Amino acid sequence: GPVRPLRTVTKIEWTFFAFSSLSLFVSLSFTVERLVTLPKNSDDYTFAIMLCFTSIFCFFYVVHGMLKERYQEIGVFMASIVLLTIYLIINVVSDVISGHGAGASFIQKVVRLGVAGVFLLIIMCLGGYTAHTYRRDRRLMFEINANEEMQKMLGMLFLCSSLIFFDLQLQITMLIFVMNDGILMNSTEIIVLAVGVPVTVVFALLGNYAIFNEKKVCICIFGLLWIPNVVYICCRLYYLHKNESWTELYLSTVACAVVALIVRVLLAVNVVIVVRNFGQGILEQLEALKIKRQELNIQIRSEDGELS
Repeated sequence: GPVRPLRTVTKIEWTFFAFSSLSLFVSLSFTVERLVTLPKNSDDYTFAIMLCFTSIFCFFYVVHGMLKERYQEIGVFMASIVLLTIYLIINVVSDVISGHGAGASFIQKVVRLGVAGVFLLIIMCLGGYTAHTYRRDRRLMFEINANEEMQKMLGMLFLCSSLIFFDLQLQITMLIFVMNDGILMNSTEIIVLAVGVPVTVVFALLGNYAIFNEKKVCICIFGLLWIPNVVYICCRLYYLHKNESWTELYLSTVACAVVALIVRVLLAVNVVIVVRNFGQGILEQLEALKIKRQELNIQIRSEDGELS
């Protein structure tokens, strides 16, 4: 889809971007400090790796959502921030349940949760307003096609793309949670990560390529690649040690697994809707826009050359 020039970004959007970026920077700062000081064979270390990964993904949602005015992406970002806050709540609660609710480390976790809570309220207000504005105005949508029915189909296509990357984030998070003892992994955990991460990334890239290029064969392969991830999630839940149900890794794994399965169901429904829209002119509209953009860029470079 089209990308907007930075000069068209409003003050509210810059404010939203500033608070979102600051929130993620603070989160990353806390996380990096934990990665430096924590024992590398602890589940706290695994939790810190997950927080770092999630924060980076959130930044992608903000930038991509703003540049392409996709309310779907802003919605996924807000969902990720809520999930990130839930992880932090679990981090504090598990310490209280296990009797470790004291000391400098616990105070740091509480402070981190408090800061995250303040940022969450601000981001939800600004993000909600920004997403509503994008959905109401649909300025970049009109650049593709002014037909309301076509815009609805494009909206479902962009939602599908956003869900694919949200699903990617959740699936890799589930793979990170296989590291029960930090980076000190056994052979099974190494195999799961070595096989799972490439399969999950290929799954997302293939799915995104298939929906934007209307490739039904790729959609079929995309569907087959769902199976390993779903099996892994179910097995991961089944083999969790019930005697560790108070630990942050256990609770976070359960929370992430539930959200991942819900998102995968939503993605499956959305993919079916998008596939039914194949052949309705969406591909041609996107191709025409791409050609138009290329011609405009050539014209601009030509004019710049004449001026120089």
